[in-house]
Amino acid sequence: MATDEVSQAAGLGDTGMSLDFSDPQFDESGKLRSLQARLHGTRLDAQLTFYVWDVAEIVCYFRALDQDWRGWSGERQYESVEGDLVLSARHLGRIELSVTLTGEAARDISTHVGWTAQAIVGIEPGEELSLFVRDFDSLVARATE
Repeated sequence: MATDEVSQAAGLGDTGMSLDFSDPQFDESGKLRSLQARLHGTRLDAQLTFYVWDVAEIVCYFRALDQDWRGWSGERQYESVEGDLVLSARHLGRIELSVTLTGEAARDISTHVGWTAQAIVGIEPGEELSLFVRDFDSLVARATE
């Protein structure tokens, strides 16, 4: 998936299951503060806005996956500062990106309400991932402009 010029989104995956990032929110100084993540596929559609403490962490995570497109051993993980977005990537010839989105209420055990959505997004290493990284960098780059 490429950047959508109208909605400014960057996405990975296919129609079966994909992960999109959009709606970057910046503070007065131009620092990225939040992004929207949407996990959607044939029978799943979940989205949340997650707080970004340090944009370099998530940018570096995706860049490292792209740089090592030929493979790595084990899992590579990213977790947002509040734990509402968790990513775990394994390289099995194709990249399997496990995505977990957790709604705010589900993180507060005292309420006993909320939701969690989890799915695996398949990513072709190489061009698909490189295009996403370029689009993602562009989406969050306004923080430094």
